[in-house]
Amino acid sequence: MTKTNGLYLKEIYKDYFKIGTAGERINERFTNHEIGNPDKEELILEQFNSFTCANELKPAYNMGFASPDAREDYLPFVINKAAKEMLDWAKAGGIKVRGHVLVWHSQCAKEAFCKEYKPVTIPTDPEKLKENPMLKHFEKLDPVCFVDRDTMLKRLQSYVYSAMEYMYANDYAKTIYAWDVVNEAIELQDNTPTGLRNSYWYQVIGDDFIYWAFKYTFEAVEELSRKYAASYGVNPDNAEELKTIQPILFYNDYNEFNKEKKEAIINMLNREGHGHGSILGEKLITGIGMQGHISDNNDLDEYERALYDYGNLGLEVHITELDVKCTCSNINREYYQALFYKNFFEMLIKARKNGVNLTAVVFWGLTDDNSWIRGADPLLFRGDLSPKKSFDALVYAAKGGDLGEPEVVEINLNDRFYDFEPEMAEGEKETGSAEAGNSESASTEAGKPYYEKLGFKARGFAKIDITDKDSHSGSHCLFNEFRGGDWCGVEYDVSDFIGQTVRISAWVKSSALAVELKAAEGKMIGSADTSNGEWVELKCETKIPSDLHSMTIFFGTREANKETMSPLYIDDVSIELVGLFESFEEEKNIAAIRGMGHLPFLSVTNEESVDGKSHSLKVTRQEKDATVKFNVSSYIGNKINFSAFVKTGDKVVKMGLDGAASTEISAIEVKEGWNKIEGIVELSKELTTAEIYIETDGNAQFYVDEIAVKRVEG
Repeated sequence: MTKTNGLYLKEIYKDYFKIGTAGERINERFTNHEIGNPDKEELILEQFNSFTCANELKPAYNMGFASPDAREDYLPFVINKAAKEMLDWAKAGGIKVRGHVLVWHSQCAKEAFCKEYKPVTIPTDPEKLKENPMLKHFEKLDPVCFVDRDTMLKRLQSYVYSAMEYMYANDYAKTIYAWDVVNEAIELQDNTPTGLRNSYWYQVIGDDFIYWAFKYTFEAVEELSRKYAASYGVNPDNAEELKTIQPILFYNDYNEFNKEKKEAIINMLNREGHGHGSILGEKLITGIGMQGHISDNNDLDEYERALYDYGNLGLEVHITELDVKCTCSNINREYYQALFYKNFFEMLIKARKNGVNLTAVVFWGLTDDNSWIRGADPLLFRGDLSPKKSFDALVYAAKGGDLGEPEVVEINLNDRFYDFEPEMAEGEKETGSAEAGNSESASTEAGKPYYEKLGFKARGFAKIDITDKDSHSGSHCLFNEFRGGDWCGVEYDVSDFIGQTVRISAWVKSSALAVELKAAEGKMIGSADTSNGEWVELKCETKIPSDLHSMTIFFGTREANKETMSPLYIDDVSIELVGLFESFEEEKNIAAIRGMGHLPFLSVTNEESVDGKSHSLKVTRQEKDATVKFNVSSYIGNKINFSAFVKTGDKVVKMGLDGAASTEISAIEVKEGWNKIEGIVELSKELTTAEIYIETDGNAQFYVDEIAVKRVEG
């Protein structure tokens, strides 16, 4: 195990907030988990002061519906062996635990909602089952088997109470410092009147099940802390002493920074009805858990606003499941992730200093090889327990330090075409299928599956392969057989085309309603109707945003039943460069100041634009030599046509290439209004940077808009 040079995160952040990680117990099936591995246990206790059982305390593993004590109106908590071992380990190691989770729609026993705990499911259409046997695992409960609201409320109350009593009775009250009472109960896409997820909890109890979950948990903690106070050496009549054995209670959710979802969460906490008050109004909740499953391209401003908004409710805030997916696939992969982590933790420290009651930040995993999103390398440590640049980033965020600059990467703007025909080199064998995150198959270029050599990978919980079962042309295509959710699928890195407009085409086939092509963070790029089950062409034209350092696109499906994921065939994928188009509608653009001594002021403005509706670049200066330049370095080695629209009060506009000696490309006399200037120039392979400048014959301010850069053949 590579040491961290005497740097311990729990010490570095002790004046700000707890810092923690999540882990699982080793078992026969999964031997790379944390608890039970002495080296991983040592690293956890060395670096962190908060720990979360990633799975073991979830309701699916602790609901005692089969227990002899279970009754129709009594659902006991029966702890599973792994959870007890983990709690014992945490108590012995002196590390505090976040309890996760009491009420959740997923990983919750279906039996809990059923009469006599006997599920009745709605059978899948036999023909569809033949086509996709996986559908059997996603069959929904038939409402005919549901218990009534009152019975379900009693089951909820008894499960929560018995869970709390188990912790008090077995000496864990000073170990578990927080509980996620309810997890992920908001789902706007389910279109319920209150924004709640259309879960079995919602269907059986109604839209106040969250209120009752908090009410029952709060009351259990109040009663049991007094009942067991003496065994912990606590005065039951002293409120401050009681707090030392009372866990704080949280609502936890993902994408909690999204504006609409944030509003739905806050509305839920304030909602009254059914003869009772609100969760906030009755002070049943301590805090908000912001999960923090994000990427190194995420908008920090949006996350920061949510952090303050939740803090302004008078609640504590925990970042409960933090991981940052790497979006870059080149040599700078760890650098950009580390840069994001540094900026993120600087933001958290600033918020803490500004009064946000942020009291814990917990990573969702210890090492990349055991992350729930293996292949995205989202954590601080590698599989060999060595610290990544992201570990340094956390140190620098708190103590100061610089990550330096990214490596220079050669960009390839050539068009691409993939027909997935296995034209392997002589003597080279195909490696067959592999699941996302298979580090053994991805360890070397020679060991990668053929589709990975082409640049295609499984995203999330997905299994892909090259198959000869079907094809649009030739004899093979790419086949996506299994996906664990609509965020999983087939991905391809288009980072070379950052800032460029590309034309994408792919032939796709599926039994789903549609095949969709999305950006990594979910933005729709294009789709094709596949409801007839035949091969269809998915085609679109899109600009890869300029303000990213990397980007992947992924193919997925839109299903009639969102619980299922249909198999997907992909063939004849082409990506063609259209060109670089800059209309100054994004935060980042290709413009930079140019001048020797006298410098201009550049600003994006809506005062003027070619279409009269959007933005342009305003160049304000006092001297003639204060001008502007535009970076076209991605086109080095190509002949290009550069064009732009300019509006100015001066008489002449010139355009040229900056280099060892500036070269004029074009000049025009100005007419009233917007003037188009363009010219062709060859960018030598010897150049390290390439910048096109625009200047005028005077010192009047001018506007630039609708820049276009296209390759010229020959």
